Amino acid sequence: AVRYGGSASVEVHREEGSHGKWAVMRVTDEGPGIPEDALKRVFDPFYTTKGVGQGTGLGLAVSYGIIQEHAGRISVESEPGQGTTFRITLPSARLRARLQAVGD
Repeated sequence: AVRYGGSASVEVHREEGSHGKWAVMRVTDEGPGIPEDALKRVFDPFYTTKGVGQGTGLGLAVSYGIIQEHAGRISVESEPGQGTTFRITLPSARLRARLQAVGD
């Protein structure tokens, strides 16, 4: 999370790999970062570092599920005191159809 006065950026571009084209989005903030022990659990349902009544811990778990349903990937990099970057990759429609056909 970015505190008042901090900044965040969103970068979107395309990448082409050996299997096809991907849309890549990077969301970066200059917040306090995520401690290493929390980083391992950040996508777990109901995991939160917030106090009671402050959040359910479902936001990143739901995001992870939606991205997976679209044959994509999400990853996170963070250093305490340095901010956090989430990287989301989603396949092109043609590549997604091929990936889903292989998975069925």
